[in-house]
Amino acid sequence: MNKLLKINKVTLFLTVSACLSASSNYALESDTSQPLEIQADEAFYDQKAGEATYKGDVLIKQGTIEIKADFLKVFTDPATNTFSSLQATGTPARFTQQLDEAGNRVTSRGDQIDYITDGRLEINGKGYLKRGLDEIDADFILYMMKNETFTAENRGNGRVKMTLQPAQEKSE
Repeated sequence: MNKLLKINKVTLFLTVSACLSASSNYALESDTSQPLEIQADEAFYDQKAGEATYKGDVLIKQGTIEIKADFLKVFTDPATNTFSSLQATGTPARFTQQLDEAGNRVTSRGDQIDYITDGRLEINGKGYLKRGLDEIDADFILYMMKNETFTAENRGNGRVKMTLQPAQEKSE
């Protein structure tokens, strides 16, 4: 019961905080329409399955999105040959994306990062997410970019740690 109460308090706090701090649209809309550029030491592509595997010092760029990892799997829709998601693993894997024209960014790192083009970012294992001045540390972080909400949980030892900055008043 006590654990459920703590989870509900954290969920409420996260929801309220996300609503108060929401200030930008879903990153730069043009990112997902840009070409996906990938560099690595090794690559394997299975066109029929729509899967590509990259190993060794992997660097991915798509618009303002940049991902660095030791190992990467990219999934595409074989019918349309369009990018649908990727799974990056590393020590740690890193993700960054520009949120708006002002240059604000979201950055994250974790043992595994799953990025889905519908605007979902999942960080598993030693997760960290920074958006503006707000920061989250947790074993698992789910960040929904379109509506600027997130869920964070520790799936073992420790607790979720968050630092949320108050909204800045707009000067006239």
